[in-house]
Amino acid sequence: KYTETHPRSLKNAVIVHKGDNMERFIVGRQYLVVLVITLLNMMGSAVADASVLGFPSWMNELFLGNGVAMILTTIMVGQLTAQVNAANCMLDFINNYFMLFTSYISLGIEFSGLLHCVYLVQMAFSKITGKPIDSNEPPRSAVQNLFFWARVVMSLAILGFCLAVTLVALFDGKTGMWEGVPPYVSVIILFVLMAIVGMMEGMQIALFAVRNLPEDELESHTIAHKNCQLTFSGQNLQCFLIGRQIFVATLMFIVARIATPVYADDDENIFGISDGFQAFLNSGLTGAVITTVIGSLAWRIIASSYPLAFLSNPLIYIIIRICLILEAVGICSGAWVLGRFNKLIAGFQPDEVYLEGAERHTSAPVTKRDKDIDIAVTVVKYCYSMALLIISVTIVMAAIFTEQTNMAQDAHPVAAFFIFWFLIIWLAMMEGGQGALVGLQPVDKEKYTETHPRSLKNAVIVHKGDNMERFIVGRQYLVVLVITLLNMMGSAVADASVLGFPSWMNELFLGNGVAMILTTIMVGQLTAQVNAANCMLDFINNYFMLFTSYISLGIEFSGLLHCVYLVQMAFSKITGKPIDSNEPPRSAVQNLFFWARVVMSLAILGFCLAVTLVALFDGKTGMWEGVPPYVSVIILFVLMAIVGMMEGMQIALFAVRNLPEDELESHTIAHKNCQLTFSGQNLQCFLIGRQIFVATLMFIVARIATPVYADDDENIFGISDGFQAFLNSGLTGAVITTVIGSLAWRIIASSYPLAFLSNPLIYIIIRICLILEAVGICSGAWVLGRFNKLIAGFQPDEVYLEGAEKHTAEPVTRRDADIDRLLNVLKLVYSTALLVFCLVVVHAAIFSEQTVATADMGIHPAAA
Repeated sequence: KYTETHPRSLKNAVIVHKGDNMERFIVGRQYLVVLVITLLNMMGSAVADASVLGFPSWMNELFLGNGVAMILTTIMVGQLTAQVNAANCMLDFINNYFMLFTSYISLGIEFSGLLHCVYLVQMAFSKITGKPIDSNEPPRSAVQNLFFWARVVMSLAILGFCLAVTLVALFDGKTGMWEGVPPYVSVIILFVLMAIVGMMEGMQIALFAVRNLPEDELESHTIAHKNCQLTFSGQNLQCFLIGRQIFVATLMFIVARIATPVYADDDENIFGISDGFQAFLNSGLTGAVITTVIGSLAWRIIASSYPLAFLSNPLIYIIIRICLILEAVGICSGAWVLGRFNKLIAGFQPDEVYLEGAERHTSAPVTKRDKDIDIAVTVVKYCYSMALLIISVTIVMAAIFTEQTNMAQDAHPVAAFFIFWFLIIWLAMMEGGQGALVGLQPVDKEKYTETHPRSLKNAVIVHKGDNMERFIVGRQYLVVLVITLLNMMGSAVADASVLGFPSWMNELFLGNGVAMILTTIMVGQLTAQVNAANCMLDFINNYFMLFTSYISLGIEFSGLLHCVYLVQMAFSKITGKPIDSNEPPRSAVQNLFFWARVVMSLAILGFCLAVTLVALFDGKTGMWEGVPPYVSVIILFVLMAIVGMMEGMQIALFAVRNLPEDELESHTIAHKNCQLTFSGQNLQCFLIGRQIFVATLMFIVARIATPVYADDDENIFGISDGFQAFLNSGLTGAVITTVIGSLAWRIIASSYPLAFLSNPLIYIIIRICLILEAVGICSGAWVLGRFNKLIAGFQPDEVYLEGAEKHTAEPVTRRDADIDRLLNVLKLVYSTALLVFCLVVVHAAIFSEQTVATADMGIHPAAA
């Protein structure tokens, strides 16, 4: 059933399932697990008084000194995550050469005879119980028997030597045992822990062995019956298995620590052996042999031989309870989250997909746990994104009011504050307004004439003739211009420092502009787009949007960007497609005016390029110090090309969305890009990630392309100080970015969508956009959008156009419900935290006799 689909899984299965190899694999693998845990203990075992990251001593002692960090990392990443996915995706999980390598190593360890003494235990219990040892192989020949028993004797000798080494090291106080523990206590602790590990190893086998026994047979063993009732009740079995894994791994780490000899170079070697052999023993291999044989395999054999007697041990009940508690407290629940993402990233599919032809799993949640994880991840995204936004806004405002931004130094901080927020709100209006006006094009205006008079005015103006195209051209420059001005407003001076934050934080958020970028994207772009997508009529039903429409059309009318129409005409000639227009042909006077503006626009673009390039080669822009001029020029044009590709990608993707599949398949790269983008929820995720990526790069471009000539610098081209101040505003960079980094690429994409999408870089950009959306750095925009919608009273368009029911404060979408859930959780957490804090403070005051009753009235603290 899986010969063709999973060739490497087949190789693994053929090797391990042959004869008695499954038993051999388990024996060898068990030693390999103990050995790897022992080696991990060495890798992460901290030296005395280790201290990292400035953490307090108790934290370093807990996580480093006691190995808690190492234990949790190993259990969650190295054990439970794999087990979570391997349980249902067996074929995909082992379909690799690494598992094949592991199988060979495990079988090799068993073949070496290192653990053959365990077969003596198996034979002894076979004799005692009278049950023959099951085998899928013919009886051993005389030669095979001789080889087998030679390995048994060797294994017994090795086990005896390992025990001797461990016991001598313990009595010498030369192991990883905590200081101050007497040697005999160390020995007792070691064997007690191995016994507990062994009981847990055997419990799993014994429980499954008695699971289907008749009830009356179980009831005749009272303690075993109670243990089975507890384990098989409800979801307890799965919880027990997870808790058992945590408990076993934790104890194995402690056993590895206790059983590993630690002889320094100046110590006398054990049994007078050589330094090299002592270094070998210090690796912990001897402890691994003891733990595997005495603390695991022997107990498994006992449990399989006498399952009911094994489960009649009263300690088993306590161990089950501890395992259930360990799972219940959720200390390793992160493994389910890792497992969810591991499954998605690795593309694991359940075995029934291959074996029974079941439907393939997508990123959509399948189980309740998947849904819970998705909700938790979403809530975490909202939390950390909102925290980043609050920090960013606080830092930017602090920099403005402490006059540590360029604008705040030139103007009064209050003026800079109001200009900054005016630009943010205006940017939001532009971003949401364009989507609303484009979306309202096919809607009958009669339907909202009375309910939305200002939306009607906007629509009538922008939808008239070719004004929609003119509006988009003017608005694009306006967006770039506003981002450039915002960059000036929040651009911090050198070595700016606010609110006592550490230097790295100031450098990251202020020096590199991260605070400015996050504030602009979340508050000034995504929040508006979130609401404008569904509430178009309400969003543009104001005079501010009307003002924005007139300004955008005015910018286009000025001719500043008319050179872009040359690109449009050139591609119209190349493709043979006429330029679509809703207006009659231009008259002679209109043509003269049009071409005059084209020439003027070309001259302005040339001048802007000259200014930017000269400023870059003079080292007089916002480019980071130390970057050579020619590298700055390359970076500028590369970033503009990436921005341009993202501007064009959106148009090209929508242009090819409804093309026949066979036509798409004839362009392999374009087809792969479309498959990736239109898969599942990827389109919406791509558009959000694209917005983040574009805005971030625009801020960087604005920084690089803005001339920064000081009063004592020689002006560019010998111009006047006033004109130099005008150029320092960044308007020249905005012109270049709009034409070369945006509009030109849009035209190319609309003319040759398939050729545009056949660029291999597009695939990488799509992946980056999806990652940016997935990490949720700007998820706070959804939270802001939810409150913006409630405060502004926005209603979906179908309420006005189709008479749908009005929305209230109740959540409508799953995302709304997640946001409301987040707020409720935050309320509960911070309120409970306040209560706990208050109780601690009050009782601390009482017991330190600092209350009226205890200090002035002489009442005993306990009585108080």
